[in-house]
Amino acid sequence: MRLLAVLIAAAFALIGLVPLARSAFRQPTFWVMVVIGAFVVPIAQLVTRTVWEPAAVGLGLPQIGVGLGVTLLVTALVGEVFKVAPVLIVGAMTEAPPRDWFAYGAAAGAGFGLFAEQQIIGFALEVARLAFSTPLSTPATAAVAIAFRFFPILAHTATTAFVAWAASRGWLGRGLIIATLVHLLLGVIERGQGSLGTLLARLLFGAVAVFLFLSVWSLRDQPQRRPSRLPAG
Repeated sequence: MRLLAVLIAAAFALIGLVPLARSAFRQPTFWVMVVIGAFVVPIAQLVTRTVWEPAAVGLGLPQIGVGLGVTLLVTALVGEVFKVAPVLIVGAMTEAPPRDWFAYGAAAGAGFGLFAEQQIIGFALEVARLAFSTPLSTPATAAVAIAFRFFPILAHTATTAFVAWAASRGWLGRGLIIATLVHLLLGVIERGQGSLGTLLARLLFGAVAVFLFLSVWSLRDQPQRRPSRLPAG
């Protein structure tokens, strides 16, 4: 089941990468960015668990309402920083052209989304295999649940491509803020399934992810200036 989950997540990631960065597929560095993007997932999760969660407890932040919103915001920011960091390093060290910054950002985001979502897809596959009466206990409901995991991968691919695009123009800080707020919105929608209903929340999440992806896609061929130094904001 784990291998199948990885293959499904990889297919979802590839679907997002083809329109954004297919011209970079022949570059070894592009695929290195995919691998690095996957490897930073547990690092980002570890930082969140060991640094932010104890701090949130110390600050008395509840995991509901505003407290939950702050946690989602911090988690999104940590994820974006770790996703784009290797792109900034490679882009600055190799003086990569701006189009490569965009492609490397998409690759790192896709790798991040692939690793994170294959865990959830694997869980859905395991639950569907069990003979218990749960929302994921039939092949049809499992297939729907798994299909909707495409949209988080799409969102990760798009936001990191956007941050890299912004960095290539010297707007790293603004790019990080926008990407973090987008993931905050998506996190609120996903956590709001109890209020919105599972189907409505999934459809809303998918709509936001697709709109985000199309917006970032439109930036791909815009003229960009190469940063003369590692951009700070």
